[in-house]
Amino acid sequence: IFVQNYPKFEVLIIDGGSSDKTIEIAKKFSVKVLKNPYRVEEKGRVIGIQKASGEIVCFIDADNRLPTKDWFLKLIEPFKDKNIVGSESLYYEFRKKDSFVTKYNALIGGDDTMAVYFGIYDRWNYSNGNWTGVKHQEEDEGNFLKIKFDKEIPAMGCNGFMLLKNKLKEVKYDPYVHTDVVYRLSKKGYSFAKVKVPIVHIQKDIRDFFKKKIRRIKRRTQGEIKLEYNYGLSNKRMFLGFLYLLLVLPVLYDTIKGFIKKPTLVWLFHPIATYSIFLLYIYYYIRKLF
Repeated sequence: IFVQNYPKFEVLIIDGGSSDKTIEIAKKFSVKVLKNPYRVEEKGRVIGIQKASGEIVCFIDADNRLPTKDWFLKLIEPFKDKNIVGSESLYYEFRKKDSFVTKYNALIGGDDTMAVYFGIYDRWNYSNGNWTGVKHQEEDEGNFLKIKFDKEIPAMGCNGFMLLKNKLKEVKYDPYVHTDVVYRLSKKGYSFAKVKVPIVHIQKDIRDFFKKKIRRIKRRTQGEIKLEYNYGLSNKRMFLGFLYLLLVLPVLYDTIKGFIKKPTLVWLFHPIATYSIFLLYIYYYIRKLF
């Protein structure tokens, strides 16, 4: 963050009770550390929004890395268009030193294969050759895509997401559930930008990968996260998604197609990740019923 060639910005670290060296490291930089007594990210973001002094807020998670020095400048550029209220990277990037799960996430445009097969992913997917399966209007403005959604939105709004603070305050944002906030702004007729610059979304290893999935599924099935917007997942859409997965061959085809477009052995993880996450969702949702 501190190598960005942007003249003036403030960094707020919202600490939810970290037990590592987060605070110790933070004190070496010019940052403000704010305590999050709720210990959940949806409330932590609200604290950051309320304490931020700038006109633009940017949510950069602990597992994000900004790979270019002009990242801030690139994401701020779309705000010259007065109808654009939010911007984020079009795609994830991985570096040679990154774990294979970090590389895998970059290849499929997210960290949840169910989001891919239900079409609600929000970053470039090399197998599908697009950044989402959600219907939208798109204009290529050179350095970014201007996006306007109709009735549905993808799972966007985090991992390096910038927002105009005054527009954000036009909608409910406490708790800050990123998809709900984007959905509310979209309903007001605002547009968003997908900027042609990458961001890195780190996952340490396969254990970390599945641990995060289980935590997310548990929070949803146990009612810890209450969503206003459910991604427009109708029974028909879910049935077709499940059928696609059960046929198996389409998933193998996606793996081969992805390898052809972006050759790397990391694609071998795709069937494993897909069916492991598929079974996790089934297990926890069945468990919820009983």
